Amino acid sequence: MLGKRFRMEVEEELRKGYAQGDREVPGILMRYLDLCGLPPHPRNLLMRWADSRIRRGSGWMDVDMLQFNTPTPFRSVYINGRLFGIPVEGLDIYSGGHGEMIIRALKFLKLADEGGAPMDQSGLVTILSEAPLLPSLLFAEYIEWSELDENRVEARIRDHGTAAGGIFTFDDRGRFIKFYTEDRYCAEFNMEQHPWSVEVLSYQDTGGFLYPSECTATWHLPDGDLKYFHGRIGEAEFNINTL
Repeated sequence: MLGKRFRMEVEEELRKGYAQGDREVPGILMRYLDLCGLPPHPRNLLMRWADSRIRRGSGWMDVDMLQFNTPTPFRSVYINGRLFGIPVEGLDIYSGGHGEMIIRALKFLKLADEGGAPMDQSGLVTILSEAPLLPSLLFAEYIEWSELDENRVEARIRDHGTAAGGIFTFDDRGRFIKFYTEDRYCAEFNMEQHPWSVEVLSYQDTGGFLYPSECTATWHLPDGDLKYFHGRIGEAEFNINTL
């Protein structure tokens, strides 16, 4: 059911166009694009995640994930896995200014159904965190950039009346290695707002460009850090025309 919705919404998004941004951005971002050999203005991005795990409660759930992003901005992730041997599927989506997270077991038993303003902001800042994966976002008019120093740049994103921001860190070679924000809400902790970060642990040569590979996501809670996602980008494809 959620897989069908994912396909329908992606196909609808593929029929849309977008206004290509053409603006100056901080040199640290251009250095990243040059180093990785990434196209500056792809229309969309399709990623297949491999060897991925999501924390559910005190345990981990192995998952397969298919993700589609566009600079409209739009983001949708279809999640398929098993929790204690029970089939579980999920949909993490941001579209038209609204964020939503749905998780179901056995296709009909609802484990989570989150929406509203906190999810709108959380979905938007997640899109921002993935801007280095879809380079056209770096040039989008709705994102403002401020260079902090030679390794860090701050960004602010606005869409449909919602705003969020964060800090990107690059290593001395110019590779994107970390994103940090305080604008994301944690569904597993009563939608409380806590610092959140994404780290890129390794890169891969995809046969044309250098691209992030192994990634983690962590909540920075008052009692300590809680890593809740670990995965590897198995495939990344720009400018697809159909699923």
